[in-house]
Amino acid sequence: MLLRLYPQPFRERFGEGMEQTFHDLCREHGSGGRRLFALALWVFCETLVGIVKEHAMQISQMGKTALRVALGALAALMVPLVASQVVEGWNWPPGAFLRVYVLFFLTGMVFALVSRRMGVWQYKAGVGVALGAGFALGWSNMVHVADTGNLANLWYYSVLVVGAAGALLARLKAPGLARTLFVMAALLALISVLVPSGAPPDVARRMAIGHGVYVGLFIAAGFLFRRAALTEPKRGLGH
Repeated sequence: MLLRLYPQPFRERFGEGMEQTFHDLCREHGSGGRRLFALALWVFCETLVGIVKEHAMQISQMGKTALRVALGALAALMVPLVASQVVEGWNWPPGAFLRVYVLFFLTGMVFALVSRRMGVWQYKAGVGVALGAGFALGWSNMVHVADTGNLANLWYYSVLVVGAAGALLARLKAPGLARTLFVMAALLALISVLVPSGAPPDVARRMAIGHGVYVGLFIAAGFLFRRAALTEPKRGLGH
């Protein structure tokens, strides 16, 4: 039971070996009451110290990750900040920059935390492509709704809702994520056809091209997750 208190990556790497070692020690000490009790007490104390140590290390790593992501988000924020000074009509209030920074930070943290759980590069690439496409889709539609007032474009956010729900149902496992990305691509293509953009023809044409790119990116991410499931099934990506 104590092994369940270790961080998941540690359990996946060392849990089976630690459990086998404990059983071997129990057999060596036989069924003697005092000797077995002393062994159990020693194992309990040592394991408890190890659990605290591993969680402390994980918290420290989390802090370093959060700092790197925060600095990266700040660097990314410089793009719209500089653009607002040189592009005519780009007059964002301070609150808009704050919201953009939060979006950058949350996207970076999701990528860092999710991709760190898996060692397969296809999985990490799939996470990056999916998050990037999802962020760009949400961002572009937010800007479009703000500029045109066409609330019908809010339907595009259902693609992101499906993605979040699918990731939870798949428990971040590659086969389920692959299916989720394919469904997102199909849903986005369907919405692009059925929902009127409310934009002038030239703008609508550019939007259609952009949505086609997003569909392609979601499909590419789906194939990356499918490849990840085939590459390393033993680590839980394919089951």
